[in-house]
Amino acid sequence: MEDLHNEHPADLLQMLQEAAPILDCQSRERLKAGIEALIAENQALAARAVEVGLKCDTLLAAIGRQGIVYDADGGMVVAGPGEENRIVRGLSGDGSIYYPDGGPVRSGDLPGHRALRGEILESCRFVIRDRGDEDIHIAVSSSPVITGEAVSGAVVAWQDVTGEEQARRRMEEANTLLEGLFENLGDIVGIQLPDHTILRYNRAGYELLGMTPEEAKGRKCYELIGRTGPCAVCATTTALESRKREAVEKFVPELGRYLECRSSPILDEQGEVAFIVEQLYDITDRKRAGEELRESEATARALLDAPADMIALLDAGGRVIDANETMVRRFSQDWEDVIGMNTFELLPPDIARVYSDRLHDAVDLGKPIRFEDIWEGRRYDTVLYPVRDARGAVSRVAVIARDTTEIRQAEDTLRKRTHDLNERVKELSALYTVSRIIEQPGISLDEIFCEVARALPSGWQYPEDAVVRITVYGREFETEGFRVTPWRQASPIVVHAETVGQVEVCYLHDRPEEDEGPFLREERSLIDTIAGRFGRTMERFQARECLQKSESQFREITQQSFDMIYTCYHEGGIAYMSPAVTRILGYTPDELIGCKCRDYVVPSSFPVWEEGHKKIVRGEPVEGLEIEFRRKDGSAAFLELNESPIIRDRSVIGVHVVGRDITERKQNEQLRQQVFEQIERNIEQFAVLGDHIRQPLQVILGMTNLLEEGVAVERIQEQVERINGYIKDLDRGWIESRQVREFLRKHELA
Repeated sequence: MEDLHNEHPADLLQMLQEAAPILDCQSRERLKAGIEALIAENQALAARAVEVGLKCDTLLAAIGRQGIVYDADGGMVVAGPGEENRIVRGLSGDGSIYYPDGGPVRSGDLPGHRALRGEILESCRFVIRDRGDEDIHIAVSSSPVITGEAVSGAVVAWQDVTGEEQARRRMEEANTLLEGLFENLGDIVGIQLPDHTILRYNRAGYELLGMTPEEAKGRKCYELIGRTGPCAVCATTTALESRKREAVEKFVPELGRYLECRSSPILDEQGEVAFIVEQLYDITDRKRAGEELRESEATARALLDAPADMIALLDAGGRVIDANETMVRRFSQDWEDVIGMNTFELLPPDIARVYSDRLHDAVDLGKPIRFEDIWEGRRYDTVLYPVRDARGAVSRVAVIARDTTEIRQAEDTLRKRTHDLNERVKELSALYTVSRIIEQPGISLDEIFCEVARALPSGWQYPEDAVVRITVYGREFETEGFRVTPWRQASPIVVHAETVGQVEVCYLHDRPEEDEGPFLREERSLIDTIAGRFGRTMERFQARECLQKSESQFREITQQSFDMIYTCYHEGGIAYMSPAVTRILGYTPDELIGCKCRDYVVPSSFPVWEEGHKKIVRGEPVEGLEIEFRRKDGSAAFLELNESPIIRDRSVIGVHVVGRDITERKQNEQLRQQVFEQIERNIEQFAVLGDHIRQPLQVILGMTNLLEEGVAVERIQEQVERINGYIKDLDRGWIESRQVREFLRKHELA
């Protein structure tokens, strides 16, 4: 029971419950004392924790930071200055937090979550943004809490740097303003190193030297005017020695000018001269006497009077101290009369009140004020620029009023032209949409009219108020909510010089008057163009239907033709073959599609085939070309081909062929030729036979004359005469055969 305060309260409670029945009074007292000591120690620890928390908050507040502590699960344990603070909500993922470039920060990329992943952040910039509140710029650092080797939590500390960010932006604006003032100063200002090396001039300096910044940078100031060493009287050299601003006046022969040179040293932290700011004032005019001074004053007045703007210098009460000629002319006054007058006396009362208020604002605030106003039908852009005296108080105000009437009119004209251009773009888009719909492959006329009706309102000036109806042959295609109104524009649809319908566009509500009621002149052209396009499209559809019908009839004739008709292209081979090919060659049309005709030509017909092919290549038709083709069963068939070239883009790409089967005619010609040849041989045989028989008969007849007359001699002579009769018959047959042959040849049958 010793040292009970070292035990865990839960263990002590368990021990108490287990030992209570058996403990004596002394043990119970000791147990009670131990528990009280433990409770007291826990209370002390809690008080110390609170004290540490307060010290931590005080320390963070002292260094301008506050923090959040997360547990290992990302739950917020401690937050300061409070959980309802915008920064706390943003860093815990309940608010809007952004990167400085405007990109939103995802929940997983919040500083606390990144620290829980073991990442350490130092001075990361974020922006807290709530609707209706000003942005808060914060710098956040976060680190994980490591217990053992695991991340058991995270600490996020932040600092509100909104003021610093605003100051930085004001500094950038101030630098921009200073740079603008530096560049636009009328006097010459240059920045150089202590060794006279030029870093830069303002615009007036480069103009005086006639050099570009690149040509002047890095060179010595005296080198820019053609010298090899510093000037004998040099304000920069004196300023380097005195460490304060020095000024000298000198004549520069190279420039032909008197200059007042003012050199102001810029010291670094060690007190050494880091830069020299040199100001050069042209005091040539000041050195001149009499007329030259008056001429300079006249020049200054001319510069004041030259601008078309009204320029005046007023005191704090609005009295005119000086004014240029433009202002004097604008109020139809003499210069002497205007000087000393209160400017509010020159203006209409309502305008005078506006100027009086703005003048007081410029004097009180000490800042330039710019505003626009309209009086006497003219628009003016006015700037009130306060001028401070030596004590820094605003004693005068420069007023510059520019007449911007013509500029505003030009801007109005530009806006109108931009509006008109946008309308033309809408009209072109509508025409493009109509063309795209019409050119869709396989689309029907009804689908075209439906889709175009829905698309047309976008081409009109007020598409949200436009409704469309397309009427064709009594059928109507309209947009939802269509009704005929007084604000209607229509154009007829004409097909083959006959009006078959119309296109209507109506506005449902009254609109400003334009060229044609509420409609623009270009909208009339648009609706007429679309109606004309419909007419041509319908004519094209009708022509397509006629062409399809004609092609169907042609195909039917081709399919039923006894002649073999086919189309063959140089690249793709046979593209079409009529059914007659099956009867003539034994092939089906599908078997020959894609094949080359030449592959089925009998080799003996190749020369004739090549001659015909050459003519086709030259674009010449071929007639009566007799070619022998190979049948599917291996036999041959004679075809008489009539060929016509297929020409596209002035090039022959294929051939149309009509082939007639002349196999039977060829066979008859061959048979007839054989018959004539047999006749020729018979004629020759008749002649030879007559000669061969006639000569022996003459010998026999001569021998009978040597014999004595008797029955045998008479019998022999009788047979000889009989044989002579046969020979005469053969001679007559030979003559008749020759006559028949000549007749056939005469009539081109042989």
